[in-house]
Amino acid sequence: IAAVFDRDTEKVGHQVGDVVVSSTAEIPELVRDRNIIVGVIAVPAESAQDAANELIDAGVKIIFNYSEALLDVPSDVAVHTSNPAVDLLYALYFHLA
Repeated sequence: IAAVFDRDTEKVGHQVGDVVVSSTAEIPELVRDRNIIVGVIAVPAESAQDAANELIDAGVKIIFNYSEALLDVPSDVAVHTSNPAVDLLYALYFHLA
């Protein structure tokens, strides 16, 4: 994980593993400086498109979307939408079948 971003000022500055949570205002600078091309969105559905737009505007080309939102992105951006609960049920079904 190269960076973690949050809008919640109470979370900004706190350590998550080896990474300090940065403000979403820092997305453009950190994406550029750290050459980030893959982003992960794990926010409520109503915030997902805004998060995607910020990542795309900063230069991210691949997004893993863990929200329930369907994202509208340019054709040069790949999106993989996944729901961890559904993925777990899928894995259990095929493992136990």
